[in-house]
Amino acid sequence: MLAGSPPPLIPREVLFGNPEIAGVSLSPDGQRIVYLAPSDGVLNLWVRDLDGDAPARVLTQQRERPQRAASWTADGRYLISSRDADGDENTVLVRIDPSTGETTDLTPAKGVKAILVSGDQDAPSELVVGLNDRDPRFHDLYVIDVNNGQRRLLYRSTDDGRNVSVDWIDGVWQPVLRSQVLADGGSAWELRLPGEADWRPFLTFSFEDTISGSGPSAFTRNGQWLYGILSTDEEIPRLVRWSRDHLKTCGDDCTPELVYRSSAGALGGALSDPETGLPVALNEVDLRRRLVVLDPSIQQDVDQLKRLAGTNDFSVVDQDLNDRRWLVVVGSDDQGPQYLLWDRDRQQSRRLFSVQPRLDDYELRPMESLNLRARDGRRLPSYLTRTALGADDSPRPLVLLVHGGPQARDYWGLNPTHQLLANRGYHVLSVNYRGSTGFGKAHLLAGEGEWYARMQDDLVDAVRWAVEEGIADPDRIAIMGASYGGYASLAGLTRDPELFAAAIAEVGPSNVRTLLESIPPYWESVRVIFERMIGVGTVDLDAISPIRHVDRIQRPLLLVHGANDPRVKLSESETIAEAMVARQLPVDFVVFPDEGHGLSNPRNALALTALVEAFLSEHLGGRAQPFGDVLDQSSMQWRQRALQRSGS
Repeated sequence: MLAGSPPPLIPREVLFGNPEIAGVSLSPDGQRIVYLAPSDGVLNLWVRDLDGDAPARVLTQQRERPQRAASWTADGRYLISSRDADGDENTVLVRIDPSTGETTDLTPAKGVKAILVSGDQDAPSELVVGLNDRDPRFHDLYVIDVNNGQRRLLYRSTDDGRNVSVDWIDGVWQPVLRSQVLADGGSAWELRLPGEADWRPFLTFSFEDTISGSGPSAFTRNGQWLYGILSTDEEIPRLVRWSRDHLKTCGDDCTPELVYRSSAGALGGALSDPETGLPVALNEVDLRRRLVVLDPSIQQDVDQLKRLAGTNDFSVVDQDLNDRRWLVVVGSDDQGPQYLLWDRDRQQSRRLFSVQPRLDDYELRPMESLNLRARDGRRLPSYLTRTALGADDSPRPLVLLVHGGPQARDYWGLNPTHQLLANRGYHVLSVNYRGSTGFGKAHLLAGEGEWYARMQDDLVDAVRWAVEEGIADPDRIAIMGASYGGYASLAGLTRDPELFAAAIAEVGPSNVRTLLESIPPYWESVRVIFERMIGVGTVDLDAISPIRHVDRIQRPLLLVHGANDPRVKLSESETIAEAMVARQLPVDFVVFPDEGHGLSNPRNALALTALVEAFLSEHLGGRAQPFGDVLDQSSMQWRQRALQRSGS
């Protein structure tokens, strides 16, 4: 590249097309892997021996919609995968023979959402599965024989939304924990130890502790310890456990033993002993991830992997049943993830492959971790990727990329959207606004009742910071996101109409009242938590619905929706598109008839990416790759069009 010349365009196919490899799973004996890779342009399952020179074999024959990833049964005899009908989220569990590729449905093929609840290496031919075929609101639990698909009822839902945890203990499937969301959004847990006939009260949590994730999780494989994560009386989580002997006698005062107190707002399991089920390493995550070793026997392995990863993050994503081979992913912010096979006996790594090797041919931009401040002083953990375009340090166009949820978060690492937009000439900013998870209980709860209010203020404050710092051109700022991020984009155009030059809203609710009326039936048991975080009963739902403020929109909008979305109905975008057309406001509205809450088909993802970059190019002035035939290769329906450029 010549000095001063702009970096070449990264083709959108490199960032958003089929990955070279994805969804890798290590066989229980550590001898094979199964993974997703393209076959005739569509992601399919492949199986490969790790030792020897035999070539990988393709197992599935999908030709339109991508195959989903698969995991092994504990004996390595079968693979378990899933599918739904064009994004309707009615999941079907599928058995696949890794030798022949023969596929068999294990759960009803239509109209039923299957949930994989549990499996165990001592019962390799059985899976515990939840099915809502009797009542779409509730999942009964069945034990399914993987060999023949036969099922027997293990636990019939009591039709009150209780969630039931099942473990293999003492040679049998045991429903051991039962929880229910209470009327105030809190939760009550019941316990039934192996050998006991009746459920008994165990733990009760407030709404604040329930939404922040407090609760028991599962017994160890020998049934001697029950582990859990608690944040009661504290701001950040801690790992605790109860002994089975203690649980037999503790009555109403089952005080747990502290295992580890986190120093960050998020704590979760990273690695466990496959024989005992005891956790041996944890992940605690703030702006970056940190691995915490609990068992000294793995310290040498972790130290070696840290040296291999350098400044990057790594995760052990799978292990064989003997715990001698680990499947490791090293993640970076400016390179595709790298898969390694770690041999614990030899203390050696073997590189398997890169997920996106074509990215190595292009200049990617680093992601900066930031602690910004809201107007009330609240910390706003954020990530910024700066474009390399521009001859000086003058302000550049900025895209504010808002995560969904809203009880979710953004992470550090390779973000294809950040890289695409930075390559096209935009700085990109992602903000973990209040209400986001992973940064402590107070940060999460500060979002209660703050849709369209302080949650939106946080986004505005981050943008104003970027303007004040000379990073962002105040006249060329866009907001975009999906799900709640789509809602925030609509709120940006209606609440702060002069701040944003354009907005992109994918599967975004425009009317909070109709959103609540149409949530999936299997969410009924947790509806009270959803409603309380929105502020139902204390907030005017019409006042926080962008559809009620369409008259304030001044800038262009791109609306995107999957026709089969069961969470945010297509009507949420249709109504705001109609309202904008009636007011002669510029709107581009596209619908994907074979998608749901998000796009799973790479052909559709490429079409949307092409449209996004053309839209931003027209309204913010960045670069764009020509359309070519990418729109024709997708199912996209362009129902309303205001975009002037042809993209070619």
